[in-house]
Amino acid sequence: MPLRADLTAFPHLEAGLDRVRDFLGPVGIPGRFELAALTGDQSGASGGLVRPTLALLSYWALTDPAAPAGDRAVRAAAAVEMMHLGSLYHDDVLDHADERRGRPSTNAVWGAHLAVLGGDCVMLTSLRMMAELGRREVLAAAKAGEQMCASMVIEAADRYVAFRSEQSYLDTIDGKTAALLSLACRVGAMQAGRGEEQEELLAGFGRQLGLAYQLCDDILDLTSTPEELGKPVNTDLIEGVYTLPVIRAAARDAGLRRLLREGMTQKDAAHVRELVIASGAVQEGQELVEILVKQAVGHLTGLAGPPHIHRALEACARTLLDRTRVGPALPRQNEGASRRHHRTARPRRTIRSARNWFLQSGLVTDPAQFEHHQLTDMFRFPVDHLPPSTQDRAETAVGLLAMTMLWDDLFEDPRLDDPQDATTLRRGLVTTLRQGPHASWTQAAIPRAWAQLWPRLCEGRTTGWQKRFLDSFETRCEASEREVHHRLSGHVPATTDYLPLRAARKSDDIAFAFFDVWLDQEVPPKVRSHPVARRIEELVGSVVFMENDLVAPEQDESEQSPYSLVRMVRHETGCTFEEAVTHVRRRAAERRAQLDATAAYAPVLLRALSGRTGREEGQVSLYENLMSVLPVLRRLDRSRGSGAVASQNLDLERLRREICRPAASSAPS
Repeated sequence: MPLRADLTAFPHLEAGLDRVRDFLGPVGIPGRFELAALTGDQSGASGGLVRPTLALLSYWALTDPAAPAGDRAVRAAAAVEMMHLGSLYHDDVLDHADERRGRPSTNAVWGAHLAVLGGDCVMLTSLRMMAELGRREVLAAAKAGEQMCASMVIEAADRYVAFRSEQSYLDTIDGKTAALLSLACRVGAMQAGRGEEQEELLAGFGRQLGLAYQLCDDILDLTSTPEELGKPVNTDLIEGVYTLPVIRAAARDAGLRRLLREGMTQKDAAHVRELVIASGAVQEGQELVEILVKQAVGHLTGLAGPPHIHRALEACARTLLDRTRVGPALPRQNEGASRRHHRTARPRRTIRSARNWFLQSGLVTDPAQFEHHQLTDMFRFPVDHLPPSTQDRAETAVGLLAMTMLWDDLFEDPRLDDPQDATTLRRGLVTTLRQGPHASWTQAAIPRAWAQLWPRLCEGRTTGWQKRFLDSFETRCEASEREVHHRLSGHVPATTDYLPLRAARKSDDIAFAFFDVWLDQEVPPKVRSHPVARRIEELVGSVVFMENDLVAPEQDESEQSPYSLVRMVRHETGCTFEEAVTHVRRRAAERRAQLDATAAYAPVLLRALSGRTGREEGQVSLYENLMSVLPVLRRLDRSRGSGAVASQNLDLERLRREICRPAASSAPS
């Protein structure tokens, strides 16, 4: 509740709200302390504690406001707020909201699946708290919950309905907002024990106030700036949720009504907003707010108690509606500072050494082949984006990165046009990885280079690390073979398979292994397995994959690239090429917004892991730094656009012949 209101009649309100906050901590997940932040008030969603304030004021309206609130009143106020917070988890998932009050939403940080489950935990905790207060309280809460859900069903059913009725809108806000404010007043009054008639009067006050509150909020969505409101504005129009001013303006303007449709752009929404404001419908909405407030105040006239308490309640109600809410924005890290870019101690020596090793091992046979796009990128990447490393570590890590991209090119070469050859290539590379019985095979370039590189990779690494690395590399080879088979068969996967297929093809495990070697540190499994860490990796992958697909979509189309999302969308929907590109561009922008919102806030959650040693704290920081450069690393595989360009310098056919002959003569794997 804004503190500009005259609250001298309720001297213990702030102390009461502090007691409410003590109940709003995380809902415990037994045995999993690292998940506690999922159900904490991490997003700042509780805002001004409007509902607990109304519960406490309703309690004091029927008791002595000069005395501190009773424990039951505080618990009732906290239970209503927990119910509200739980609903916000679900709202953000349904609305695909990335921020709430200037902070990343739980949906953005944890993902939709965990956000829904977290909201369930919070709401059930609210019902448990109500049940502990008594049967009447929990029944009132259950009824309010039913109204909330029913109203959201109505709103969802009427999305993008240009002829939406005013009654549909009022029914929606009655359940979505008014029911919960009414519940707050009702359960607060219950704890005073002054009878059901007094409770009904305060519940009616809360209901009318809730209608006015939501209508006021919807008007602000049309008339405010993001800075004033603490969240994006003009979003209802784009989401197809047409509020009272829009409904009234559309009823009078057929041209405006035709603009109300799915797929509205920000520019279209801004135009509709101007038309709605010019129509006078916003002013009409503000007049209705005043009518609703008067109706709310009318319920107070029948209350027992001194008139000055009633006037104080009215003042609080008016202050609540006369607001511009500025959310506490979380400062984003300076991008340059967060990445902590440094140049390596001896970049030229590292590059020279890696180039010499490629020549000596036979991976390239002519210095001109170093003009190959990926080798140039791989050798320059550490110089531009990583902190210093020892010379040995730097050379080993660069060798791993370059060989990984070389192996990718063996599969991506368009001259690989036989499915059986792809299978033979995969078997040969896996045999190379595992260093099988072919001791004389090291005369071939790739096995010889790997035999030199592998012992250096293993220095200082545990056997568990070595096994995970080999397993992940083998999985990557299998994914590469599968992609070749899809390319040659003309198979276009479903869009739901896009991210799993791309992620398997460009495994994060290999990238993390590179960083482990470069920095001589390992990110612990418990950090990488944290849901927020997995969420960041998923977002980084989806953003980079989609943005890469937008580099040269025409070329992907002509080459029938199987894992191009543009092609998948066209194949699945039958839309035009231009429509598919627009769709992918929109999805990439949405994921980019989620990543931007999450990246600034996730370190707070990762550091919430309790009981870490100083070394583990450093490992969390290491993870943050690695994630900041992972997008750069992932972009390197598509910066050129096509497999044909990729293979124009390197003699990939020679390398494939060398590796396939021993594999073909060995037993199938």
